Amino acid sequence: MDINENISPQGGFYYNNELYYSEAYRSLTKSARDLLHGFHNELRWTYNKRQINRKKVYVNNSNSGGVSFTEVHFKELHGYCSATYLKARNQLIEVGFIKQNYRGGMCRGDCARYRLLIDGVRQESQRWRRYPEENWAKDIPKPKKQLVGVKTQFRKGKSGRKTKATL
Repeated sequence: MDINENISPQGGFYYNNELYYSEAYRSLTKSARDLLHGFHNELRWTYNKRQINRKKVYVNNSNSGGVSFTEVHFKELHGYCSATYLKARNQLIEVGFIKQNYRGGMCRGDCARYRLLIDGVRQESQRWRRYPEENWAKDIPKPKKQLVGVKTQFRKGKSGRKTKATL
């Protein structure tokens, strides 16, 4: 199965000039821009039939749900490594393009979910508009505590050598 089978050639995303020339977008690396485009490709939308102008509504970009673009998919699609995905994701969070809704990683298939703050959300929720004055580095998820042997290493007064002779 080819990884590009899920990407529609007719699909795409229109970057308006306000977004494209913003300080937030200009500060992104190429890998972060690729990841942003990947997140946007995962959005699913429908038209709101109740309104007269039939406005586009994103069905999976809510506070409770979210968009998931996995590290494995990103690596297969663009050829980057895992560290590049994490740096790009952290940069998108810091400048305000995405917000993490759900951490994920509890079991197999449990993906992290994000909310895109580009379009389809209210203007006051679009963090990237306030980027140079504010950043959201505090919202970047920290690694889980996966330290092995923290309680048993480097105890005060112990050198780690056996005190009894074995002979």
